[in-house]
Amino acid sequence: MQVTRSKENNFNLLRLFAAFQIAVYHSYEHLHIPSPFINNLIYATRYFPGLQVLFIISGFLVFASFERNDSLKIYFRNRFLRIFPGLWLCLLVTIGILAGFGYINHDNIFSAQFWSWVGTQFSFLQFYTPEMLRDFGVGNPNGALWTIPVELSFYIFIPILFWLFRKTRISMNIWILQWIIISVAFNILYQPYKFSAERSEFVKVTGVTLLPYLFYFLLGAITYYNWEKIRTWYEGKGVVWLAVYLLYCLLFCTWLHKFQFGYWTNFYHFISAVLLSQAVISLSFTTKWMGNKVLRNNDFSYGIYIYHMPVINVLIEFGYRSGNYAFILVLVCVATLSWLSWMYIERPALSLKNKPLT
Repeated sequence: MQVTRSKENNFNLLRLFAAFQIAVYHSYEHLHIPSPFINNLIYATRYFPGLQVLFIISGFLVFASFERNDSLKIYFRNRFLRIFPGLWLCLLVTIGILAGFGYINHDNIFSAQFWSWVGTQFSFLQFYTPEMLRDFGVGNPNGALWTIPVELSFYIFIPILFWLFRKTRISMNIWILQWIIISVAFNILYQPYKFSAERSEFVKVTGVTLLPYLFYFLLGAITYYNWEKIRTWYEGKGVVWLAVYLLYCLLFCTWLHKFQFGYWTNFYHFISAVLLSQAVISLSFTTKWMGNKVLRNNDFSYGIYIYHMPVINVLIEFGYRSGNYAFILVLVCVATLSWLSWMYIERPALSLKNKPLT
């Protein structure tokens, strides 16, 4: 169903908030910041889990992108331009940091371990870390990048979903709902293996595929697909949806302890994910002018996401822990790097989307 969607929305603003939530949480977790303010901030923002929000928004926007233009060449070019230019710059920065601290040196720069790592970071296996880099920072040069293969899998899944829809008489809603059920079931069945003390390599790799997280992405996709029918329930009603979501979490998570925030689901957690997706989409179309007014069509969220862990690792290497100044340093450094990445790499790369393929 083709949808005419105004570019005036708050998606970039919500993505910025989600990336910020992730950076704040990881700073608190790895730098052991003692501030009561940061502790309260972490507690408050846990109701708005950043990664799930990013997956939901991605599902809405990526599904919309392919439906508007199903040329595979254009689709994959645009997805490439969104992910890889910024990612490759981050890889160069990370290599520079590792070399500066001596983890990459003349003894290992020509080793198979190093070039295997470079190849995986350059392509789509960012979850790989060789033993030679395990002593750096938290044990991984950029642990947040495990989600890149998951996101790339989402990109590949969308054309397959449309192919299934066009080759059968089954409606798109049914196809999406089927895959949501499959993903939720896989997520639940995978959990005992995920948290086992003796996880195999297969179990570890399975945890960075699309299946455990696909339902978050598809909650955004199915909302977009039905947008023309349901938009009046959402536009301008973000506060209402947010209140419903928060009340549900307060009742079933905080008070009754039926689920915990995180990636791993059960029945109560899944309902919270559904309500979160609806709150996020509704907030995106409530006071729609706000996003462009605040950010002026800039999107710093990707830079914040990919740079925050290298910055945290640098502070750990310098021994900057257990102080509020460490948190401030993270924010300043990450904000600077994300601004530079957006202005000089990401935005110029994304401008190529509008150029015809030859």
